[in-house]
Amino acid sequence: MNRDSGKLAQKIAAVFLVVAMLAAVRVPAVIILLIAGAGVLIMMAVQRSQRRKTDLVFAFYIAADEVLCDEERRYRFEVADAIKAGEKVVRLLPDTPPLSSFALGALYYSVDDHNAAVEHLGLAAEEQILKDSIHKKPSRQLRRYVARLRQIERVPQRFARVNAAIQNLERLQRETGARLLAESQHHLKKLVEAYANDTTEQSKLPQPDGGMISPARQLNSITAPPPISQVLNDVYQEEATTS
Repeated sequence: MNRDSGKLAQKIAAVFLVVAMLAAVRVPAVIILLIAGAGVLIMMAVQRSQRRKTDLVFAFYIAADEVLCDEERRYRFEVADAIKAGEKVVRLLPDTPPLSSFALGALYYSVDDHNAAVEHLGLAAEEQILKDSIHKKPSRQLRRYVARLRQIERVPQRFARVNAAIQNLERLQRETGARLLAESQHHLKKLVEAYANDTTEQSKLPQPDGGMISPARQLNSITAPPPISQVLNDVYQEEATTS
């Protein structure tokens, strides 16, 4: 019995315990049946929702495999849709599987978004190292993902398309993961250097004074405004002349 089956058995036992307690206090049978039925429906809805979230990961693998294995024949919006699905997977799993991070990073690399590519390809490399650590506690989402993955591996002929996509992506990760990460980092380094050079060239250009007092200006070159008494005296003299 696996972990999920054990939890299901515990939930069923809890429902029967509640039913027995209600029967002991002589609650009408109709109400007991309604409560039991509602509990079963809620459990089924929760399990279906969890299964649907796990299936989103494998649907993303299929989409990523179709794009990465045949980039030239794919429309731009298909790549964008695959990236969107990958971002959703990353949000669903707090400890994203290395293969998911690699697939998303490779998709970003294919559209020359090297910043996002470095983020996810680097995370894939880190997760690949840490996934076997005894100190890393897996989340419930990751446990469900791994349980579903093992089910696919046990009957690959039943899940042929998903199994083929996983194998293709794992091969790409082994063969190109390090190279894609290194090339994306190189592109980012060139962008940073170009920005730094442009900033340096801009600083060498003469800057407009704009009335600002710079440290380079001599204090004796700054003329103080006339006192207010002199200004008023000049105004009065002009008025007397005109009158």
